[in-house]
Amino acid sequence: MVHIPAVDQAFLLVLIVFCLGTCLVRAFWELEQARTRRLASPPRKGPAKRG
Repeated sequence: MVHIPAVDQAFLLVLIVFCLGTCLVRAFWELEQARTRRLASPPRKGPAKRG
């Protein structure tokens, strides 16, 4: 196995954590945007028509 210096390991760890954190923040942001749009839309009156 190739030995990677501690500085490089720390850098890679910070990079991975940053990327995962960014993905989580974006996912929660998208969920909140969808929830806000759903709450802002006027409620439908009566049952939805199918067909």
